[in-house]
Amino acid sequence: MKKSQRFRLHVLCEDELHMNFVLRLADRYRIGEKYLFIDAPPKGIDDAKEYVLKEYVNIVDRWRSARHDENVGLLVVIDGDKEGVLRRRSELTRRLKSANRPPVAASDPVAILVPTYSIETWIAWLCGHRPVSELQRYKSDEPLGRDVARKIKDGVYTPKLALAAWTPPDPDEATHVPSLADARDELSRRLDV
Repeated sequence: MKKSQRFRLHVLCEDELHMNFVLRLADRYRIGEKYLFIDAPPKGIDDAKEYVLKEYVNIVDRWRSARHDENVGLLVVIDGDKEGVLRRRSELTRRLKSANRPPVAASDPVAILVPTYSIETWIAWLCGHRPVSELQRYKSDEPLGRDVARKIKDGVYTPKLALAAWTPPDPDEATHVPSLADARDELSRRLDV
């Protein structure tokens, strides 16, 4: 899909950190904020992952209702947690099947990014934190994850800084953060960015 200046992107993501990452990613690829339609859980939702899983069918339906325009794409961002990229994508596919909807075709401009363990992993890696592990939660309640969680909270590591370091990818990225390497490929194949 070749993008024009009016490329519009429907987005489904888990939380404010995801949303800020997507906004910076859109900036990088010159997709203006007015062309982004972001669906994120309202404040107070306890399980953001479940929200994305539940809303996936609805956002695919919305994207399909607009897909007569080749300048409309869909981006879904859902943390892999312990499940990882393939299991999360399979979960989303099962949601469509359970709702009696056709699967998303390989040629459709629908990218599913699965930061594993979470978006904090990607932000830490892109901001230069080493080592990182997709098996580690980078949250304040995790002894090994506290440092990264604090740096994100304090604004030392931010989506803006992470996206400033988006290219070129670190040579070791596919080894240490395979979900990020997969996301780059997914964005290129599915959304032509």
